[in-house]
Amino acid sequence: MSYGQRLALRDAVVEMHGHAHRAYMAHAFPHDELMPLSCQGRRWDKRRRGTLDDALGGYLMTLVDGADTMLTIGDYESFAATLDVIAATLTFDRDVTVSTFEACIRVLGGLLSAHYLVTADALRPAALRAATNASDPAAAVDRWARSLRSLATDLGRRLLPAFDTPTGIPAHRVNLRRGVATSESRETCSAAAGTMLLEMSRLSALTGDGRFEAAARRALDELWRRRSKVTDLVGSTVHTHTGQWLAPNTGVGAGVDSYYEYMVKAAIFLDDAPLLHRGLAGVRAAHNETSFRDPASALLWNVEVYRDSGRYFGHRVSALQAFWPSLLLMAGDVGAARDTFKAYWSVWRKYKSLPELFDLSKNDVLTFAKDSPLRPELAESALHLYLKTRDAHFLVVGRELVAALNNISRVPCGFASIADATTHRLDDRMDSYFFAETLKYLFLLFDLSLEPADRRSFFCCDDDDDDIADDAPYSDAKGCPPAGACVRLDRTLFSTEGHFFEVPFPEALGPFGSLKAGLEPVCDAHAGAM
Repeated sequence: MSYGQRLALRDAVVEMHGHAHRAYMAHAFPHDELMPLSCQGRRWDKRRRGTLDDALGGYLMTLVDGADTMLTIGDYESFAATLDVIAATLTFDRDVTVSTFEACIRVLGGLLSAHYLVTADALRPAALRAATNASDPAAAVDRWARSLRSLATDLGRRLLPAFDTPTGIPAHRVNLRRGVATSESRETCSAAAGTMLLEMSRLSALTGDGRFEAAARRALDELWRRRSKVTDLVGSTVHTHTGQWLAPNTGVGAGVDSYYEYMVKAAIFLDDAPLLHRGLAGVRAAHNETSFRDPASALLWNVEVYRDSGRYFGHRVSALQAFWPSLLLMAGDVGAARDTFKAYWSVWRKYKSLPELFDLSKNDVLTFAKDSPLRPELAESALHLYLKTRDAHFLVVGRELVAALNNISRVPCGFASIADATTHRLDDRMDSYFFAETLKYLFLLFDLSLEPADRRSFFCCDDDDDDIADDAPYSDAKGCPPAGACVRLDRTLFSTEGHFFEVPFPEALGPFGSLKAGLEPVCDAHAGAM
């Protein structure tokens, strides 16, 4: 792929963001999300989609979740307008019951990430540039910081009642005004219950209130304490009051995925060596117990197994599992990351999308899970693999993802999810993570493939920048920003929602938290019939 093509693809993603953002502001603001086919906002109080609408809270979710992407791509005007709206109108004093997990990763995480961007010394020039239309830009930036900190603290306090269970495993839903209802379900999943330590520990550091980190850490610990002593696997669904596992099966997809991710990422963020050791052990166990190499295609998959024995349970793989290569890469196993990515990429190439569930035994989608809702996981893994390997194949992947979004999902009011991967029938849905993650990862994939002088993002040069653009017009003059005026890749973590967290101790890290030394290569997956 030529240098000019990379540059054009980067700019195409910026244009896509502008198209989607303008559509949201014109047709959905101040609702949480845009319905791109009907060109209207999705009402949090209607609950037409059942539990799927638990993510909604009437709290500007698309803007909060996607704010840091605006500064990342250099859309200073939208970033400033968004922070002004958040400061002026956002409140969490609402009688609404929301997903504890989604409120934490999307809204609390979005507030904390935006706060980091406007308070980091290296990004002060970017923040001031965003506030350039204010009568006093420095005062405007300081006002944003105070507002974001105050809102994050308020939301964190309103989420804490969810953790008040006999086990410390949080309730799946919490009312922002009244806490957890006595009638609330006592079932949750490991991913939801164990994926809050990054945000909550950052909030504790910001406020000096240790309750946030303590609550999230206890939840993570309680789940790990209940892991199988035979396989080291945690279960998928759990009872919040008894701690008993509610299903015999587990895997690395929906219900479990980000639990393993946050053991590793929170350990890096907190510089916690014992937690990192545990996280790496968890990733190794999960990959070794669930991996399956198809003897016909030689593709490496992660399937569902029985938690307590590791025996094969089911042949379904989920679109959410496409993040797994990025976690294997973070843990230091490049070979396994490449192999698993190849498997998910083969499904995407068949449908030009990743269906929510794919049946390996039939080599087809499941009839009740044909949808593909603009998910970011494949782009996330492509970004991490490209930065680690500099293999241009992952740029080609990004090009194909961009083309499919524009050719299939693009509509006059934004981008629509796919309701049926086999026919490309569209769904009236554009989740906030499309801004927070999908577009961000695609943008960075191409932006970080360019010479530093041509980049729009705020990241510094890294050790591999000499090799990224051999056909660039001025490869002898990289144009790296001066130290202290940019953000180091090895000092930055992505949350599970694509938000930015600063790493205080990056010595052993590569881009976005990938360990320079981590797992030994995992054992080759067993082959066998299903």
